[in-house]
Amino acid sequence: MTRYNYWTAASLGASGIALSTLVPGGPIETRSFAHINPFTLGAFNTFLTTLCIGSLLLVYFVWKAERWAIMAAVCFGLSYLGVYGLDLAQIFPVSPDAMSPALLIIEILGAIAAVPLTLLALTALRFPSQENWVTAPSAHGQASLFSPTPTMATIGVLLIGLGIIVFATRSAMGI
Repeated sequence: MTRYNYWTAASLGASGIALSTLVPGGPIETRSFAHINPFTLGAFNTFLTTLCIGSLLLVYFVWKAERWAIMAAVCFGLSYLGVYGLDLAQIFPVSPDAMSPALLIIEILGAIAAVPLTLLALTALRFPSQENWVTAPSAHGQASLFSPTPTMATIGVLLIGLGIIVFATRSAMGI
């Protein structure tokens, strides 16, 4: 593993944690979005939840220098920049309520942090960890894709994500 993988993984984890603190209905994101179509709001919350959970899940694979995960980290970094940028520029989602000072600070810091995350991931792609990218994976000793542990973990993550999406959408709508 290169130091770029380490810093990319750390930045990805920190970005995921920072965005997860902004769930509508929580202590920081208290604005109302009741005027936005529920399906639009639900789709947006699905994207944000996928971004948060996906970031945290990608940390391990970026740490292990998996090329696909590092490419995903580039996309996630750009997504963070886009999400924060759209909200800070008051493009989407727009609320009649003002941003709290804590929300404003976290969003500004999140947007700033998205730039090094993206650059670190791009650099990690440029300087690969040779031992993980050159050798072909061996099927010996690996768990089956449909073994109980990964399947149950996937179901658990999906259920947690669904719960977050429902909670965030209901909270943002004031329900």
